[in-house]
Amino acid sequence: HVGAAARMPCCGESDPPHEAIRVLSQPQRHGSHGSSIGSIWGFRPGSECLTGAGDLSAGRKPWRCVRLIVMLLHALFIGAVFLLDPALRSQIRQDQWYMCLYGGLVLFTLAQYLYTANSSPGYVADMLKAGSAMHATFINTTTISKQVCSKNGSLNYFMSRSKIEQHNPQSATPSSLLQMMDLYPPGSSSRDLTCSYCHLIQPPRTKHCHDCDKCILQFDHHCTWLGTCIGIRNHCRFWWYIFGQASLVIWTVALYIQFLHVDMNGSWLKGLTGLTLLLPLIVILIVLLILLMLHTYLALTNQTTYEIARRKRISYLRGVPRKVHPFSKGICRNLYDLCLSRQKGYVLEAVPPLDELEARARPYTCRDVICCRCC
Repeated sequence: HVGAAARMPCCGESDPPHEAIRVLSQPQRHGSHGSSIGSIWGFRPGSECLTGAGDLSAGRKPWRCVRLIVMLLHALFIGAVFLLDPALRSQIRQDQWYMCLYGGLVLFTLAQYLYTANSSPGYVADMLKAGSAMHATFINTTTISKQVCSKNGSLNYFMSRSKIEQHNPQSATPSSLLQMMDLYPPGSSSRDLTCSYCHLIQPPRTKHCHDCDKCILQFDHHCTWLGTCIGIRNHCRFWWYIFGQASLVIWTVALYIQFLHVDMNGSWLKGLTGLTLLLPLIVILIVLLILLMLHTYLALTNQTTYEIARRKRISYLRGVPRKVHPFSKGICRNLYDLCLSRQKGYVLEAVPPLDELEARARPYTCRDVICCRCC
């Protein structure tokens, strides 16, 4: 039998006929407790009665001033270059497409900023509300359509809620502790994996954020300028924001350089003002490019900033070979999961067995390259 955590309807919510619940699984590592396969839960977010927008924004009011400052900085740097450069204003009147492209990039960047700032990074509490283990259902493997994943040998189970009802499964209430412990290497202690603030068993890659005062799934970092954490549910949005912001700053820096080059013999006050604004803009650009390269690397290898910075302090990563990325499924699959996957639920990744990690540490062979093991 396979243990699948199915979200039960709440607050009069109706059952969509084709709603799928995703469960990833891998071989059992902590003994038998009603399932021969240790499940990795896949939860769909619940209705607004569980994860309403009010709960999301309630703890973020102090960050509104920061977001206002970000908006004002955009207005300052962008507006100043148009006020200082009369040639640019005349160019806009002649080539309206130029202004349309630049204005479109500004709107895209600001929209992506607000979209990311108001997004949920993926809270453990919301995951438990959306698919509580108390409502877990056990069904026979014949009722599940299996799709074998490449690279890591795990299985994808897509289970229709209507099929569950047709087969009249037997409901049970398994221990969430035992199911969560299946995600960790053998010998892990639940006491060491329990958040001392939320008093919840943390899945792998989870960390408590003291600014948000919540446990974040696949925690990357807390962004002060966004006023939110970056986690499993908004990492892709954060990457697109950095990409758009870096592109906008590059274009704006080019406009300032063009103005200073053309206006070398003009007013010294305008030149000094333009140079004063250009220097901090270049510093911001350098920071953005570093962030963009870092998070591109993290996306390609399925890592987080926290895992890289605190690798030696994370208990289940201490024994991992140095050049091995334990949660990577290959470049193509990592990018698909981050950017293109339409999955709306929560997928908890198990820490791979040590023998699998040691096998990954071996150098690539010609056969590995042909079989696309490296991508």
